[in-house]
Amino acid sequence: MEDSPELVNPNSDAIPPGWEELPPPLPPLGILAGLSDRSLNNLASFGRYDQVKPGVMLIKEGDPQDRFYVVVSGKLAISALASGKEVPLSTAEAGECLGEVSLLEPGTASASVRVVEKSVLWSMNLDDLRAYLAEHAGGGGALLMGMASCLSQRLRQANQLIAQHRMAPVETLPQGRERAITAENTPVQIGFFDRLKKSMGGGEKKVKISTEIKL
Repeated sequence: MEDSPELVNPNSDAIPPGWEELPPPLPPLGILAGLSDRSLNNLASFGRYDQVKPGVMLIKEGDPQDRFYVVVSGKLAISALASGKEVPLSTAEAGECLGEVSLLEPGTASASVRVVEKSVLWSMNLDDLRAYLAEHAGGGGALLMGMASCLSQRLRQANQLIAQHRMAPVETLPQGRERAITAENTPVQIGFFDRLKKSMGGGEKKVKISTEIKL
């Protein structure tokens, strides 16, 4: 990770500049929408706050990832590699969450996250989550329900994108129906037929060609 941000424990005496007494509360939005103010305060004490400057690569695609992030303030850009090029996917702003899949099942990051504006982030790992669940069953249940709802929405969106970009066949023929292959209806170069004819010794012969295309 580049330019690792300063880590701040919300229960310590090390209060960052701009925070006169306590770090800002977790926003009751998105995954955290079902938690009460008391539950949010309890949850905050099981994670950590980070102040991150613009340009920092918070998460790098392909690197090990085991943290769940909540954007308290600021803005982050999410991107992924496609054919060797970085492709913008979306942005995350206050109240949005990142890495809930990695929290439940640590692995490699499927996208990169870079800080666009100075941001305040709160995060926790799997050990933090287990400790919170053990001590706060009510708030923990609301948190897990929020995660399940978020993951369900993303799965539905992914299915819709797959359906929208599904490639339809150029032409569909009834089962059992054959079609003659000519230079006009096939992308195969004409040289193919010339070589085929030459290999058969010339002359006029009927040839049945069977093709199978797998998508």
